[in-house]
Amino acid sequence: MIKDSIDRAELYYNLSDSVKRALSYVRDTNWAKIENGKYLIDGEKLYININSYKTKDLGDWEAHKQYIDIQYLISGEEKIGISRLDCCNSKIPYNTERDIEFYDGDCGDYITMRPGDFMIIYPHELHKPGIKSKDNIEVKKAVIKLAIDY
Repeated sequence: MIKDSIDRAELYYNLSDSVKRALSYVRDTNWAKIENGKYLIDGEKLYININSYKTKDLGDWEAHKQYIDIQYLISGEEKIGISRLDCCNSKIPYNTERDIEFYDGDCGDYITMRPGDFMIIYPHELHKPGIKSKDNIEVKKAVIKLAIDY
């Protein structure tokens, strides 16, 4: 897991060409003008889901196998839980079509995300997004899905 401000995105360009492309896209986009929805950048290899929602008190741990998540907070504030796969138990088996598996567990750490922050979450890491920081508030977030073989 990597968490930083999009202002320092270039520090992570050396991870891979695909991470560089994704972070450059995030950095160079005027997010105020983008509506919620799914936007293809390079087909299903690199795309963005933009959602607005109210943060919640609790959530489920989740993991993906086919995609790296780059979560970018456009507005609001939330916490994202981060944990290792080996400290939680599968709750809902892996769904290949949705590329998601849900887990139970009482482990992990929570990181506060503020506007302009991004987090890169790899398939071997559990995450619990959308958790309230102080109050349940409205947030807008872009989740960049980066295929692991891209």
